[in-house]
Amino acid sequence: MAATTVALAHFRPLLPFDAHLFFLWQNAAVDLFFCLSGFTLSYVYSRENFQFSSYLMARVARIYPLYVLTLIIAGAFYIWPLVIDPVTYPTRTAFSDFLLQALMLNCWPVVGSCVHWNPPAWSISVEWFCYVLLFPLLLLQNAPRSTPIKLLCLVVLSAVSYRLFMEYYDERLTNPELYVAKSQWSYWLNLLRGLFGFTAGWIVFASFEKRDGLHTFCTTFSTPIWLGFVAILVLWYCGRIHSQALVFLFPFVVLAATDPASATSRLLGSRPLHFLGVISYSIYMTHIIVYALFILALKSRPDTWPMSVYVLLVGTTFLISTGTYFAIEMPARNAIRRLQRMRLARIIP
Repeated sequence: MAATTVALAHFRPLLPFDAHLFFLWQNAAVDLFFCLSGFTLSYVYSRENFQFSSYLMARVARIYPLYVLTLIIAGAFYIWPLVIDPVTYPTRTAFSDFLLQALMLNCWPVVGSCVHWNPPAWSISVEWFCYVLLFPLLLLQNAPRSTPIKLLCLVVLSAVSYRLFMEYYDERLTNPELYVAKSQWSYWLNLLRGLFGFTAGWIVFASFEKRDGLHTFCTTFSTPIWLGFVAILVLWYCGRIHSQALVFLFPFVVLAATDPASATSRLLGSRPLHFLGVISYSIYMTHIIVYALFILALKSRPDTWPMSVYVLLVGTTFLISTGTYFAIEMPARNAIRRLQRMRLARIIP
């Protein structure tokens, strides 16, 4: 649902009564990804069964094939033909950005420029940092045992992430152009969001594993937590709060969703939403490219499109995402894993 929200927010259809505003929490949705990643990896791996090489290969198999394909398509279709300019975006800079993006390093401060030709890919660069450097370190640590300390850590992580976002978020950084942000903190912001969200997910898993008071509270009051989610969106719609305030709720939303008996968990576990989750990475990585191709094909501004075009855009994105999942994600992932098993078989006769 979060990945679909990001896609719909980027499409920005002209819905009546400003209803499209309820999709425009896409920035916060990415923070939910980070929290879920920290929780999921902590669920799958433990200090006892962790093998860095196998773990890293599994991460590469999961994200890289589609990532690099969409990078190449983005460059071929609308970056090199339309954006490369010797003044605003020199070829040398573009080539450097391509290499750093191919290595998933371009959102790392100091190393990269933060430019991403496929804009959602910045979060994959941040995830890669968390995979390679943060998660192995977290595995070596013991999460806070006390429930009040866990709660305090989650609130502090969310508060710092929220404050930094409100102060230093600069959406122009990912654009392919020569640009210097007003503050150096803007270059660090997205990585810090990833670190804080991922660490929050790690703490949330510790609460889930121990079935402590925090877990009991979140699963008992699952419905009020989800209603709080809706309330923040309504308050944002009324201009009373920023949608980024959702980051305060995400750790508790994740914990609430671990109760399989709750109504929201049953809804999220339904076949349609489960399938949407299966293809969510494809939706996230392909939707901007589909959008750009629609703009090129129709040769008109999106704000002039009728609703029928938006319906076709959403449907096309869904079909292409389904295709890329079954034709690219799954086969590439299985091929990489087979190579890994063959390598291990040679090492261990």
